[in-house]
Amino acid sequence: MAARAEFIGDTGESAPARWEPPFGTGQVHVVLSLLAADQESLAVVVERARKAHAQLPGLQVVHRQDFYQLSTGRTSFGYKDGIGNPTIEGSGAESPPGDGSVLKAGEFVLGYPDETGNLPPMPQPAELGRNGTFVAWRKLHTRVAAFRRYLHDNSDSPEEESLLAAKIVGRWQSGAPLILAPEHDDPALGADDQRNNGFRYESDPRGAICPHGAHARRANPRDSEIIGDIRLHRMIRRGTNYGPPLPAGTLDDDGADRGIVFVFIGSHLDRQFEFVKSQWLNDGHFTGLDQEKDLLTGNNDGTGIFTIPQYPIRRRLHGVERFVITRGGEYFFLPSLSALRWLANPAA
Repeated sequence: MAARAEFIGDTGESAPARWEPPFGTGQVHVVLSLLAADQESLAVVVERARKAHAQLPGLQVVHRQDFYQLSTGRTSFGYKDGIGNPTIEGSGAESPPGDGSVLKAGEFVLGYPDETGNLPPMPQPAELGRNGTFVAWRKLHTRVAAFRRYLHDNSDSPEEESLLAAKIVGRWQSGAPLILAPEHDDPALGADDQRNNGFRYESDPRGAICPHGAHARRANPRDSEIIGDIRLHRMIRRGTNYGPPLPAGTLDDDGADRGIVFVFIGSHLDRQFEFVKSQWLNDGHFTGLDQEKDLLTGNNDGTGIFTIPQYPIRRRLHGVERFVITRGGEYFFLPSLSALRWLANPAA
C-alpha cells in the first residue's frame, strides 16, 4: 500500500514516511484478526493464538492493535456505519431495498466470473487462490474535535450544526439517509434495515437535498449520472474503532489517539478500493465539482471547499482541512479455509 500511497491520497500528514511502524516497512507479512464478544473471551482467543504462534519458528509479532465497537454502535465521529454493503449472488442473502440487484460472486470471491463476465486474476496454484479474496487494511486517525469545531464555526445553532453535518456525510448520525429525512434526524428510520438503504438519487438530480459532494453519495453514487458502471466499483467494507471516544460536546482535542480500523474486501483492489478512494473521494470531476474533495475523508490541506446547492444562491464552505489521517495500512491476500488446509498439508 505504501507504494500506492500518492495515488490513493496518502500524502502530507498521511504519507507512509509518517506511518506508525511497522506499516509500510515491508516487515508485515501476516495479519491475524482475533474477534470476541468481551474482554474475557478475547483473552482466551489471544492465548490460543499465542500458543499456535509459538509453534511457528521464524514468525514474530511486530504490531498489535486493540479495537472495539462503541456501545452506540457508531464511529468515533458519531455516525452509524456499515450501511449498504452489496449482496453477493449465490450467498442466499436477499438484496435490501435500494441496493439494486445482487452482484456476481467474482466481484468479491476469486475463481468465479465477475460483473464483466471474466475471472479475476488470482494467486496460483488454484488450490491457493480459489475462494480467496483481497483485503486493504487501514488504520485511520480521526480528528473528531477539529471536525466538531468546523461544524460549530460554520453554523449559528446546534440544529444548524446537525444539518450541516448531515449535508457533509449524506446521513444523519442515526444512519437515516438525508434523501429520506431532509429536515431532521429520524432514529427509527436509521435503525430500520429495510428502509435506511431504500432510496435512489433520481429525485434529487441537483443535490439540493443531498449534495453531490456528500460522503455517502460519493462513496456509492447509486443512480447518479456519472461516467462508467457503478456496479464495477462496489466494495465490501468493515470498520471498527480504536482509542477512547471524545466526550460529547467537547471541541478541544484531548491528545488521545482515536480512530477507525477500516477493512476493504474484494477481488479488484484497483477498480474497487483504489478507484473509489482516488476518483470518487479525492476528485470532484465525476460529480462536476472540479477539484473539490470529500470533506470528511479526503486529503484536504486547509484550502479545500464544500458546495451545498440551494436556491437562489449555493452555499460554499472554505478552509476544509484534513479530518482523517492515515496511520498505516497494507494490502493482503485472504485465503479460503480450504486454502489454509492446503497450506498446512500441501501433499494431501
